[in-house]
Amino acid sequence: MAFVKYTRPNPMLWYEMNYHTLLQLVPDLREEQACSLDLRTKDKLVYEYDMPGACLRIRLLEINRYTQHLQISNHFKTDKKLMPALCLNIRVYHDATLAEVVSCSGVGKLLPDYTYPNEKMLQKDEKRQANRLLYEWLSSARAYYRFEPVV
Repeated sequence: MAFVKYTRPNPMLWYEMNYHTLLQLVPDLREEQACSLDLRTKDKLVYEYDMPGACLRIRLLEINRYTQHLQISNHFKTDKKLMPALCLNIRVYHDATLAEVVSCSGVGKLLPDYTYPNEKMLQKDEKRQANRLLYEWLSSARAYYRFEPVV
């Protein structure tokens, strides 16, 4: 029996796919980047979808010339202790057409590689897994619903 060595795809592939999938969900995200927005109103830039069991929300945290900082969260309507909210902070680079996960629930800043074992028991490729989770999450969201701005 021959064993096939598993090779991990380039992380930039996940960043590119995350960017394009995010723009399909919220197409005016790029338009908001182009216009000069008052930073005091950035908290009002929220896109959400309410489902029977959960609420998926994309919130704009920071606007810069070529980048945006987003927070994507999924809040379950069941017991909060049983299913805590999943929250990802994303940095979107419009000039390079990339979107990467900067931090995840419980982990402040994701590093590209970790030595194993480590203090928080994070996997060796934790950042790659978080970006893949974001892609799968956005892909399933794109397949089932469309976001609307919250007024």
